[in-house]
Amino acid sequence: MNDEELNFRDLAVRLPASTAAHVPPADLWPRIAAAHRNRRRQRRWRQLTTGGGALALIAALTVWIAARQYTAAPAINWQARAQALELQLDALPMPAANDPMARLAESELAHLDGNLQAAYDRGAAPRDLDPLWQRRSELLDALLSERRQRVLPSQI
Repeated sequence: MNDEELNFRDLAVRLPASTAAHVPPADLWPRIAAAHRNRRRQRRWRQLTTGGGALALIAALTVWIAARQYTAAPAINWQARAQALELQLDALPMPAANDPMARLAESELAHLDGNLQAAYDRGAAPRDLDPLWQRRSELLDALLSERRQRVLPSQI
């Protein structure tokens, strides 16, 4: 095995004469360098546009998800709910007259009904009436669940 290193000069000397006539043009290296710069520029441009598109997609998804989470909840018709609860309450048997929970709930309902009537008399807006109807509905719901829990003996 030959231990001497080959360099370009030695290789050029060893090349046959027919290949020595194929000398590359003088502007070959500048053209290669220019083509390389163009490829790098195009690759960088593709990376930037791909990254920008990905960021735009992520931003659009974030806005869309945020918009879906913070959409207004469906409005509850508190007045209709209170009326339905009142019908259910009327269907149940009345508690004993001396029941303190029933008396308290009835007095609070009477007070709330007075506030509702006063609000209607002054021509209050729905945004002022909704909390009153909501409170009335919650109170009727609590009263209804209290009455359902009490087991009244039935006569045979």
